[in-house]
Amino acid sequence: TNREIRDRAIIRAILDLCDVINIGFFDEEYPYVLPVNFGYEYQNDLIFYTHHAVKGYKNELIAKNPNVCVEAHRFVDHTKFIHHGLPHDYRSVMAFGKISVIPREDEEYQKAWSVLTACNGREVPNRVFQPDFRVMMCKIVCPAERVFGKAEHAITSPEQVPFEYDKMP
Repeated sequence: TNREIRDRAIIRAILDLCDVINIGFFDEEYPYVLPVNFGYEYQNDLIFYTHHAVKGYKNELIAKNPNVCVEAHRFVDHTKFIHHGLPHDYRSVMAFGKISVIPREDEEYQKAWSVLTACNGREVPNRVFQPDFRVMMCKIVCPAERVFGKAEHAITSPEQVPFEYDKMP
């Protein structure tokens, strides 16, 4: 618990380091985990936006049970960089929430694409609004009390989130 992070600004800074989230879906015998790129907003709840193929096993799992676990992390194993006596360091976020499909007709569909592409440093491609575009947009709402961060060493401000070796020449 001494490494647990609940501060929203720090959690945002950790998510800004990450390129991929892993979504854990309920399956019969084993969890089904899917890595995806994402966009997010964190005001009251942490909201992730992801896009997926229109067909696929995950769609069946979403229909059966929308409860998911979301995990994001950045791990550094750099033997030339020793911090606190250890050659590795990490930052991570874990959140629990519900996933839903955003209908293409819904005005939130366009917003979701804008958030996702902004987080990935891209522009929204025009083709995502074409009727034959074969990708669905999803929203994962994680209540703030179900969002946790963790780090190898205590972090007390967003400025401490970037790894020290990233700043080295």
